Amino acid sequence: MAELKNYHTIRYGTAEGELKFGHITQDNQLSAILLRNGATNNHYITLDSTGEKHRKYGTICRSPGSFQVKAGDNTPKDQPGVYIDAVSGDLILRAASGRVRIEGQNIDIKASGADGKNGVITIDSNEKVLITSQTVNISSSASTKIFSEKTVECIGNAILNLYGGFVDIADGATKIKGSKGGSTNEDQNRSVV
Repeated sequence: MAELKNYHTIRYGTAEGELKFGHITQDNQLSAILLRNGATNNHYITLDSTGEKHRKYGTICRSPGSFQVKAGDNTPKDQPGVYIDAVSGDLILRAASGRVRIEGQNIDIKASGADGKNGVITIDSNEKVLITSQTVNISSSASTKIFSEKTVECIGNAILNLYGGFVDIADGATKIKGSKGGSTNEDQNRSVV
C-alpha cells in the first residue's frame, strides 16, 4: 500500500496532550480524529477512517493504565446504566493474564436462536467448573445428560430422591451377566460394541 498523505491535517496541542484531525498512523492508516496524552504515545483514542473491515470506521481506546467506565448515576432502575450492543459480529471480553468477573445483584445469561442451531450456551474449562449455591435447579424440556470418563457421584447428605417414569440402571457386572428383567441401557451399550 502506498504511503498515505493528508495535506489537511490540523493539530492542537501542548506538551500534555494533543488533538489531531486527519492523522496518519504509524501503520499507514487515516484517523479522522486522534486524542492523545502527550506524556506517552500508547495512551490515545482514535476514530479511524481506513483499515481492514474490523478497523475502518472503528474507534480504538488505548491506555497503559486501567480503562474505566462509570455511568448510570441518574438512570432509573428499569433502564441500563451501561449498554453495549455489537450490532453484527462477536462481543469479546478477554483477560489473557487475569480473571473475568461479572458481579451483580442478579445475573442473567440468555442465548436465543430459532433455527435449531443457535441458542446454545457453552462453558468450556480445561480444569474445573465450580458451582456453589444454596439451591441449584437444572431443568430441560427434551434431555439431560451427565457424563464422566471416570467418576460420577450423587450425594444427598440428608435425602437423595431419584424419580423416573422408568428407571434403568446398569453396572459393569450386568454387561457380562445381564440384568434379570432386561435393560434398555444394556441394549444400547450392546449395539455400540
